[in-house]
Amino acid sequence: MKNYNDIESEDLYDMATEWMKNIDYDRAIDCLKRAIDLNPNFIYAYITLAEVLAKQKKYSDAVHILKRASKVDPKFDRLNYLMARYAYKGGDYPTALKYITMAIEKSPQPLYLKSQKVIERTMLRLK
Repeated sequence: MKNYNDIESEDLYDMATEWMKNIDYDRAIDCLKRAIDLNPNFIYAYITLAEVLAKQKKYSDAVHILKRASKVDPKFDRLNYLMARYAYKGGDYPTALKYITMAIEKSPQPLYLKSQKVIERTMLRLK
């Protein structure tokens, strides 16, 4: 049986997704942070919080949240991909390359390999 904090955390997550649908990102962020406080292992709350922050163009904050999530589940390659994605969107190409490389080392998926090429081309073009 789930403990009370896990149930409340899931309820807060559901509330956050509703706030997101209504484009009330501040309330969504508040719910997601509270969900993570109640259940620090709730990886999808971190991912969703990063998504909301990215919608607000707070890419560095999104990467920071995903770094915290990667400490909870270091083998989850998608977290590295998302960190690369948000770092890239924020214009931090060296960090994006670092994280996409980490994602590829964990799971060389075609999406990750394609993303790595895009990041590398962008970096070459800017030199």
